[in-house]
Amino acid sequence: MNEITVYAIRTDTVRELDLTALRTAMPERAEKARRFRFEKDRLLCLGAGFLMMGALGIRGEDELRYGENGKPFAPGYPAFNLSHSGAWCALAAGNVKQIGFDLEEINESNTDIAAEVYTDAELAWMREDPTDRFFQLWTWKESVMKAAGLGMSLVPRTFEVLPFVRGQAVQAAGGSWYASGGVWDNCRFSVCADEPVGCVPWAEITGQN
Repeated sequence: MNEITVYAIRTDTVRELDLTALRTAMPERAEKARRFRFEKDRLLCLGAGFLMMGALGIRGEDELRYGENGKPFAPGYPAFNLSHSGAWCALAAGNVKQIGFDLEEINESNTDIAAEVYTDAELAWMREDPTDRFFQLWTWKESVMKAAGLGMSLVPRTFEVLPFVRGQAVQAAGGSWYASGGVWDNCRFSVCADEPVGCVPWAEITGQN
């Protein structure tokens, strides 16, 4: 099993950080954050940059590259993927070739789109615990789409993630994908990779780390 770690930081922690070094090393991200209307979005954007520098050791924007659909990677560093939801910005990283990560705050108001994104078999499985299983399915789906580097161009209803329930690989986008996940602070999360994934520990960045 491959070890993958999730590094996470809350927006209120980002607010208290000295981000001078980040703004110098990642001026484009700092400018992108500045353009957001709401403070929460600005903090999530800056938090992602802080995690790339602090957790991975990336020294600046010139070390980042982007796939055809915008997925970031950094040659010479572990594979990583970013996600955010609620007050959390998080980064999953490990020594695999491809990784996808999704984090979703559990919120019943979002479950009404299930029929648009899940197969009939997935909908049937979801009915036993509609809210939690909706987010379990969705984080599985999105982590596969992100691991494959396709994002929403890989239509969610065109592949099925129920093999993850049995600990088996999912076949999608011409590859075999493996996943692990769980719950963190009322958020469902999933980490997906092109190799089997073990238990995924979380490391919260408090500003004192």
